[in-house]
Amino acid sequence: MKRMLVFLLMITSFFSFADAPPKDKRFKRDSYVQALIKPGDIGAEIGVFGGVFAYHVLLQRDPAKLYLIDPWIAYKSNTQEKMDERFSNVCRYFEPYENVEIIRSRSEDVAHMFPDEYFDYVYIDGEHSYDAVTRDLTHYFSKVKVNGYLIGDDYGWTGIKPAVQDFLSKHKKECIFLSPGAGQYAIQKIK
Repeated sequence: MKRMLVFLLMITSFFSFADAPPKDKRFKRDSYVQALIKPGDIGAEIGVFGGVFAYHVLLQRDPAKLYLIDPWIAYKSNTQEKMDERFSNVCRYFEPYENVEIIRSRSEDVAHMFPDEYFDYVYIDGEHSYDAVTRDLTHYFSKVKVNGYLIGDDYGWTGIKPAVQDFLSKHKKECIFLSPGAGQYAIQKIK
C-alpha cells in the first residue's frame, strides 16, 4: 500500500510539472527581480519568447494579474513556424492560470489598453535594440504606479544600456535607477 502511494505521488508530481517550460537556472537574475515584486502585484512581461521567466519567476510571486506580451514573430534563426510553436507552448503552460493573460502583439500596439498607473511592474525583455527599448520604456512608464518598477534584462547589451541611460536623463525627477544586478536593471517611478 505504501509503495502504491509513493508511486501515485510520483506520477502526480510528474504530470503536474511535465507541462512547464524548463528552468534556465539564472538564479541571481531571478532573485534580483523577485526582490522587487510582491504577491498580489499586477505585472507585465514584454518579450515572453518561451515563457521560462514568466513561469518560473513572475508567476511564482502569485500576481493578481500577469500580462504576457509578445508578437511571436520570426527573427534571426527563429522561423515563423518556430515562433508559432513557442506561442502555442506558452498558451498551454499558462492555460490553468486565470490570472494570466497572453497578448500576441507588439508592446507599443497594446500599451493604450492599460490605464495610467495600472502596473506594479513591467518587465522588459523584448527586442534589444536602442529604439525598441526606448519605445518600451516610454510607452510603459506612465502605465506604472508611483513606487512601481520598470525592470529589464540584459543591461550590459549594446542597445539596452544607452537607451536606459538616455531615458533616465530625460526623466531624472520622476524616477530613480536601482543598482543593476545579475544583468538586470530597475527604474523605480517616484512621481
